[in-house]
Amino acid sequence: MKIKKLIAVACVFFTPSAVLSQGLVPTLDREYEFCQERPPEPDWMQNLEARESHKRLLIQAIYRLEGYERVAEAGNCGCDTLYPSWDHAVQRFNDNYLHLEQFDLMQTRREFQNQGNAVRRSVRALCEAEGNW
Repeated sequence: MKIKKLIAVACVFFTPSAVLSQGLVPTLDREYEFCQERPPEPDWMQNLEARESHKRLLIQAIYRLEGYERVAEAGNCGCDTLYPSWDHAVQRFNDNYLHLEQFDLMQTRREFQNQGNAVRRSVRALCEAEGNW
């Protein structure tokens, strides 16, 4: 029994790491269940330092809320409506929140998330009916 365990441990240690990691490395490529042609986040957002990730999270919350609001206003849940360009959300952040400290940005993000959740509930049935949920 000890020999089998030693052989098993030796196999793990001496197996090339490339073989062990195959299929276990996450990729940045996203595949969605619907609306495959979503506009990607701006590259600069993806490359923010960890200390500034709160900015990215706030912009994402603004983006989600704006998409839900557009769906509610338009009365349809088309992919272009639900997933618009990132430009407006980024501009809104730059105009109103860029100067805030980290704590205030986090508080603001929570407010946007709460607003987004409220609007989300109202548009969910519409989006489900169109197959975009």
